[in-house]
Amino acid sequence: MSNVTQYPNLTDTLENPLFSKSDDSLRAKIKDHLKQTKHKFIVLDDDPTGVQTVHDIFVITDWSKEWIKKGLSDERSVLYILTNTRSYNAEKAEKINSEIVQNIIEVTKEMGINFSIISRSDSTLRGHYPLEIDVLQDELLKVGNVEISGHLIIPAFFEGHRYTLDNTHYLAVDGQLVPVSETEFAKDSVFGFNTANLPKWIEEKTNGSVSSESALYISLEDIHIGGIDKIYEILLSANNNTPIIVNAKSYYDLDIVSLAVLKAIDSGKHFLFRTAASFVKSITGINDRPYLSADEIVSKDESRNNGGFIVVGSHTKKTTEQINELMKKYPIEQIQLNVVKIIDEETRAEELTRVCQLVDYNISSNQDTLVYTSRDVIIAKDKEENLKISQTVSSALVEVVRSLKVKPKFIIAKGGITSSDVATKGLEIKHAKILGQAIAGVPVWLTGSEAKFKDTPYIVFPGNVGETESIAQIFENIKNDQKGEF
Repeated sequence: MSNVTQYPNLTDTLENPLFSKSDDSLRAKIKDHLKQTKHKFIVLDDDPTGVQTVHDIFVITDWSKEWIKKGLSDERSVLYILTNTRSYNAEKAEKINSEIVQNIIEVTKEMGINFSIISRSDSTLRGHYPLEIDVLQDELLKVGNVEISGHLIIPAFFEGHRYTLDNTHYLAVDGQLVPVSETEFAKDSVFGFNTANLPKWIEEKTNGSVSSESALYISLEDIHIGGIDKIYEILLSANNNTPIIVNAKSYYDLDIVSLAVLKAIDSGKHFLFRTAASFVKSITGINDRPYLSADEIVSKDESRNNGGFIVVGSHTKKTTEQINELMKKYPIEQIQLNVVKIIDEETRAEELTRVCQLVDYNISSNQDTLVYTSRDVIIAKDKEENLKISQTVSSALVEVVRSLKVKPKFIIAKGGITSSDVATKGLEIKHAKILGQAIAGVPVWLTGSEAKFKDTPYIVFPGNVGETESIAQIFENIKNDQKGEF
């Protein structure tokens, strides 16, 4: 008798004829509705990968009132604010969310804007939940006199093959749907969890203060059979910030839910959203666009004659496989940053000097260069210490970027904490345009005029996204476009 766990088949599940409706007109209806109501969605993104489904919108990394006002001053229905709170402890995450909401309320009141807040987080259920939702609820009530009826939990992220079915969240692995609690992400040293069943996950994350039975949920049957009216009815029944679990396996599912949400908002209800990236694309009416060409993700100035730069901080198994594949396929310059030396004050400076000098020499010599952290994961005694180690390593990668004297022709950062710190502290970005995606789930920013290197495509590669060959694929696309030789 076999002990091998049998998981649902991905293809059979996604092609189930009972739940396979599609309607390309729904997104246009959402867009038209937002154009008429002028309602805006403000996305607080806990790392810079949350723009991995959208294009032609802006992200700000400075949440002062001045920058929020600038971000909300155009006709777009969405603004992203990068908070990077997944890399911080609970106390700092709470402070950041509180400050942002207070500034949002003051600015939107002055500008006469109606808004909803989306707390965009990880599609593998990591991050500060329920803390961030609780803070948003409290500040909206205290400062804005806004009562939140419920918060929708929507971790589905189709571009990364993450689906929510029967209230359980799955990650597709080798053609099978594996509960996310059985993947490496559930073992995260800071945000680990034990169950992929979302009602039970809520109970676990709230330490039992919210029972699994208290959550509402929107099933695929509700979406495909009951439609907008059924979901609207469920949403109207929510009160006192009830968690509302949304099952979804396609954009049709999210678009139907989005139209029902907009209808409920029109009726006077207020919601928060704890979601992955796919829902943002749906609720803001953003259409599909082709992946960016190689020419669109490489600088168009004289820096095209310099080397490209890839910086990797993520230590997930997926990332390690991806950089090994890149190094195996192409003669890229490889520099390993020794983490043991970086976290030791006596050896940190010497190790950083070595790496910085090599990187600058390589890039100025038109040599594409990969800097990656040593792959052994160093586990500390508790979550706080683990966060400190991550921040120490990330700060070293930031120093490498800040030390650059020449502009690379392209920049790729791999990992959530890494890409955020590189963006805000290394490249000093405050306002960037999201051009689109290099491949599925991998967004490309265009740096603003205030950045260390202005008008530079910055490729933000999440640590938990992509196949083994994904980094190599982007690199190959760039080299082929430039008729480079390997």
